[in-house]
Amino acid sequence: MRRLTAGALMIAGASVSGLGIASADPGDYTGLLVHPNTVTDSDAYSSGAPILDPNGQQGAQAVYNHRDGSRAITDTVLVLADPTAATDALNAARAGSGIANPKSQPAPVGVDGTILTGTGANGQSVSLLLFTQGNTATTVEFTGPGNDPAPQDLVVQFGQQQDSTIKGWQAELG
Repeated sequence: MRRLTAGALMIAGASVSGLGIASADPGDYTGLLVHPNTVTDSDAYSSGAPILDPNGQQGAQAVYNHRDGSRAITDTVLVLADPTAATDALNAARAGSGIANPKSQPAPVGVDGTILTGTGANGQSVSLLLFTQGNTATTVEFTGPGNDPAPQDLVVQFGQQQDSTIKGWQAELG
């Protein structure tokens, strides 16, 4: 599931390039990722090393696993050439989400924030937040037990923190 969503983003953005992040390493976008523990004010989630330029597309991705192994959050931020490319990438991610019988609702996050909810191929619950901000396309996928989806307020709060981080980075770029 996570690879399909990220893969759809990669396909849509494969022919475009983005801007360098304002940091010591101009191509390191891992600073754009938000760790769920900062949103939940806990130590419930851990992750491996973030992935720089997932599937060859400029941006970053990290998978955060809950300490009990029942939940995961996959945060993917792609940096594309312009807002149109970001919108195209998000539309491709939405179409390739792999969520069975998805329900869609607007979310107060970024530009055209949307939450898709439903069931993944393995029977897990899936909540997929999608939004753009300038030339970035972001997907945040929450997976968990089939009968216990991620609370919508957590999905929105995480998304708003992610959006704020992206806006701060874009402001630094000028």
